[in-house]
Amino acid sequence: MSNKNKQDPRLPDETFEPYEEPRLIPLPVYWIAIALAIWGVVTLVQTSNAGHFADKERAALGEKTASVASPAASTAAPDTGAGKALFADNCSSCHGDAGEGVADAIPPLHASDVIKAGGASAISQIVMRGIGGPLIVDKANYDGEMPSFSSVLSDTEIAAIADYVATDLNGMNSTVSPDQVAEIRTASEDMDPWDGGAGLASLINGLPPQPASENASAPSPEATATASLASQGTANIWSCASCHGDKGEGTQTVPRLAGLAPAYLAKQLHDFSKGTRISDSMAYVAKSLSETQITELANYYGAMSSPSGAQPALKGDLARGEKLALSGDYSKNVPACFTCHGTSGIGVGAQFPGLAAQQPAYIAHQLAMWAGGARHNSPLGLMAGIGKALSDEDRRAVADYLASLPPAAGNAKTALAVSPTPKETTNVQ
Repeated sequence: MSNKNKQDPRLPDETFEPYEEPRLIPLPVYWIAIALAIWGVVTLVQTSNAGHFADKERAALGEKTASVASPAASTAAPDTGAGKALFADNCSSCHGDAGEGVADAIPPLHASDVIKAGGASAISQIVMRGIGGPLIVDKANYDGEMPSFSSVLSDTEIAAIADYVATDLNGMNSTVSPDQVAEIRTASEDMDPWDGGAGLASLINGLPPQPASENASAPSPEATATASLASQGTANIWSCASCHGDKGEGTQTVPRLAGLAPAYLAKQLHDFSKGTRISDSMAYVAKSLSETQITELANYYGAMSSPSGAQPALKGDLARGEKLALSGDYSKNVPACFTCHGTSGIGVGAQFPGLAAQQPAYIAHQLAMWAGGARHNSPLGLMAGIGKALSDEDRRAVADYLASLPPAAGNAKTALAVSPTPKETTNVQ
């Protein structure tokens, strides 16, 4: 009997899994792969060597370039790019972007006969000490005040500005090194600003004829007595210097007095005495002074020039402070500080004091007092509105920026006339 269910032996078993027989990779494929690998390795090595040699060539070229640009090379022209930027930041606001000056107000620095006679060294002397008084430049008369920048610019920065003014603005082959400026700084320490053209005549040979000095040859007895009052005080009045510094530079929340307009200083003393400006210590001092003493002290500090004793200390945003000082912020109805307080914050008359080089903590504190109503003796109440509009960050920013500026030079020509009144007795309360 046959078995019909028996599987045909010619067919694969039911559990059979089909598969593909392995095939060998053709030898040409191996050869191509090996050739590509060898080519890649060779290329990598060549590229690495080329980069190495290129680096060596660039280093050698850099050394050669540095050697050519070295100050020791007598034919190398000075790099005045830094000087141009420093000039724009510190000088152009008064002298103009191209050093053109302002007619009848601020002398030009471009193509100036004074600068051409003195060169970069004389420029450094003027920047270091400042200058005030009558001066003739290019046959035109000027009579103003330029502050000393010694406290806000380094020796290297002053040298860069001097080189730029002499070389770029006047086409001179005249430069000064930072080491030479350092020697000028040492020699001129604690010196007053140059006395106009008469002072420069002692510095610069071949200077065009200049006006005679207007400074008194010797201090008057009254001036000597006032200096003693300021530095030593009296039996009833402590000295101004004990709080405001020997040079009127101020400290922390005590303001700078040196170079402020006498009319402003006298007004503040009167306001302290009347109680329209609040300070217990200053009220006591002001009430103890006679009218003559108030006038003479105001004149004494108004004529005083001293280096800045201030520096940014409130961690304010200097860029924001500069914007507020130069342009204001009209989104907050805040005008530029310099609109009222004068170019570079040097002050204008009795109502708008100099702000440049003022102690930052003092400025920020006064702004807060105006905002809070504790101080209210500004003209037309202007500062009350400004103080309220500024945030704490704005107050710190503008205070720190003003502290970074050079101080205004003292000016004896703004002195108030002394008019003794019948009440000349010292009134101690």
